[in-house]
Amino acid sequence: MSKTTYKTNYNNKNHSKNYHNTKNSTPSLSNKKNQFLNKPIYTYLILFISCLLVYFNSFNNELIYNWDDSGYIIKNPYIDSLSWQNIKDIFSNFYFSNYQPLTLIVYAVIFKFVGTKVFLYHFVQFIVHVLNTFLVYKFISLLQEKKWISIGVALLFAVHPMHVESVAWISEMKDVLYTFFFLLALITYHHFVNKPDKKTKWYIWTIFLFILSLLSKPSAVIFSVVLLAMDLYYERLWRWKTWIEKIPFFLLSLAFGIITILAQEEAIQELGPVLKAYERALIVIYSYILYFWKFFLPINLSAAYPYPIKDGGVLPTEYFIIPIAFIALCIIVYLLRKNKKFIWGILFFTINLLMVIQIIPVGGMIASERYTYIPYIGLSFSALTLMEKYIKNIKLNYIILGIVVVIFTFLAHQRTYYWRNGDVLFSDVLEKYPRYAYGYNNRGFLYWDHYAIDVYKDNPQMKEKYVEKALQDFTKAISLDYSYAEPFLNRGILYYNTGRPEQALADFNRFLELKPDNPDGLLNRANTLSTLGKFNEAIPDYNKYLSTKDDDPKAYMWRGVAYFNIQNYDSAIIDFNKSIEIDPDYYEPYYWLGVIYYNQHNYDNALKYLDLSISKNSNNVNSYIWKGLCYMNMNDYHKAIEQYSKAIEIDPNNITAYINRFNAYRLIGDVANTQKDFEILQKFQQ
Repeated sequence: MSKTTYKTNYNNKNHSKNYHNTKNSTPSLSNKKNQFLNKPIYTYLILFISCLLVYFNSFNNELIYNWDDSGYIIKNPYIDSLSWQNIKDIFSNFYFSNYQPLTLIVYAVIFKFVGTKVFLYHFVQFIVHVLNTFLVYKFISLLQEKKWISIGVALLFAVHPMHVESVAWISEMKDVLYTFFFLLALITYHHFVNKPDKKTKWYIWTIFLFILSLLSKPSAVIFSVVLLAMDLYYERLWRWKTWIEKIPFFLLSLAFGIITILAQEEAIQELGPVLKAYERALIVIYSYILYFWKFFLPINLSAAYPYPIKDGGVLPTEYFIIPIAFIALCIIVYLLRKNKKFIWGILFFTINLLMVIQIIPVGGMIASERYTYIPYIGLSFSALTLMEKYIKNIKLNYIILGIVVVIFTFLAHQRTYYWRNGDVLFSDVLEKYPRYAYGYNNRGFLYWDHYAIDVYKDNPQMKEKYVEKALQDFTKAISLDYSYAEPFLNRGILYYNTGRPEQALADFNRFLELKPDNPDGLLNRANTLSTLGKFNEAIPDYNKYLSTKDDDPKAYMWRGVAYFNIQNYDSAIIDFNKSIEIDPDYYEPYYWLGVIYYNQHNYDNALKYLDLSISKNSNNVNSYIWKGLCYMNMNDYHKAIEQYSKAIEIDPNNITAYINRFNAYRLIGDVANTQKDFEILQKFQQ
């Protein structure tokens, strides 16, 4: 059979059927492979298994407590219920410097079933990643006809080590979710362009999916620009209708862009290093080349890529060398400018990075691995189309692709181990960047706020170990960057809670020098001054704090205590009542009102508020002691003894309760019980 005849028969279904049914014909190995890959179920099975090989070990990774996971899952006020009020709040508020209501809804649904248990969060994120991999395969299949390229791009998306951050980190649920709708919107847009019938339907679907992507993560605003790249690929960019149909997309991008700027205003204003214009340009170029290079050689990965330290006021040498690589890349792109597929892939990669290569400087990092999740689709497409063009042997292409996928799978799987908890993750960051002050502060916060305060709160030896580790990390962060405010706040909180208020005050003073109006600093310094008995100095800090946080019941209560201690009872009563108004179930303001009325000899009112305090918290020993004192002053010694006995029942080592009960027994002439309490008090003295 001639080559021409074979080709004709292959493309004719009836002839092909006759050909393959010929008795003596034997399918080649290549045909068997094609038959296997031509069955979608097998293709999707390969993609699923590839994803699973990377991530199966990550489903029980802990929350990264010291890097957003605590805020999104443990302390998130919007996900504790699926009430209509919560849903309304989710859609009408920023959270964590983002507007991402759809992602928060997903968290809320999962939280309803499992609370803070991690497995379901990881599993849902993994499933969405698998679906995204399927969509990448579908999308690339629509762009071109080479099956191996579609599978190759999808496989590289599934197993690339730079994508582990997006899939293994629960806080990046938004990344996989917005990508899901982003890819669906690209597919519906392809149908809109290429299917003449039902264009309106596909156009509406594209807008709808774009909106869902925007509601999942603000990064989706770049979609409208990506559509222009798609139009360039479809050779329809320079038609006026093409631009008219983009108006709704750009309006949505503009609206959500403004929302994003408002949500991230603080992050933009708090940029760390101050750089000259040419240095900023060098960092942008470095960031772009870093993302490009890590696609081909994903080693020495890190959860953080901090801004460079300018020793001697100069950027490191590599920042001046990297532009040479950038120029070389530009030359290569120019030389290959007639290769439409290659150019489109580079353009797709570049457009999707525009918002994250520090052109608009946000945060303290020059790069983050999660930002490659969508862009690497374009780079994979460019790389494989070049292989198709210059390596004519399809088997060799499969071999090269297979080797790369196996290596990337291994590297990505290894990378998931670094995401098993915040300690491992940031210890790895600090191993790579030992002069990174933020990393030490972050890890110190984990050691203090999670391990010392929560995990090992009932294990004195382990608690002390993590207190010391936290102190070392905070101190190291301060030694590396004395202008970095947060470690002063965190170390001050540690000092305060470990009985070192003088050292805490020094740290809070320094923190407020760097951030004069910070509410956390004001409140912590006010409480520290109160602890040191400096109530007149504490009250101005309370006032300043409450001028911006006027819904904090504890702050009103603490200021009330300060007023109480300078005997400004009228102001104290106002604050305690305000605290009760905000939170009627908070027991302490009732207690302090009882104490104030006792000092004013209004024992009936004192008993009333002490009883209210006990109704909110029946284990507060001091409430019973003050009730006993009220009854003592009312000469009702038997009731006083009853209250002191309740206090002792709760706290058998409370000396004050024994002393007061001893006096009450003595006053009613109960010699036996007086003697018993006296003997107990003697033992305390011993």
